Amino acid sequence: MTKTAVQDFMTPSPVTARQDATLAELVQLFDEHGLRGLAVTDDEGKLVGIVTETDLFLKAKGIPFSVEKVPTLLGQRITADEIEHAEICKNVQVHEVMSKEVVTVTEDMPLERVAMLMHRKKVTLVPVVRNGEIIGEVRRIQVLKGIYCD
Repeated sequence: MTKTAVQDFMTPSPVTARQDATLAELVQLFDEHGLRGLAVTDDEGKLVGIVTETDLFLKAKGIPFSVEKVPTLLGQRITADEIEHAEICKNVQVHEVMSKEVVTVTEDMPLERVAMLMHRKKVTLVPVVRNGEIIGEVRRIQVLKGIYCD
């Protein structure tokens, strides 16, 4: 394996969500950018958490993302009460469901070390930080490409 650094494979200036964004806005970001997770920032742009699709399903107990189109969730018909729950959840803010313990890396960290860290912590996305500021992100596929395709 080579000693390739994260900076060679990270996505610079990644899409982030504000901690006060609603879950509806978050899902819109996921959809628009083809994401499954992203870093969460405060008003000054500082990293305060991370949120993934899994967080939404586990913590919000299955928010139906397209209630307006089809009243089903994972192939199951949902009731009027569940639709009302989904409407209420649209007003829930990201900070209420995000993970506050965030695994981060630095831009000069070797890719192999990042791979081991991601495996140990069971994460698929890590923000790349410099002096507390998010300067990029690296996803598991980018690490795999760096290790196996370079």
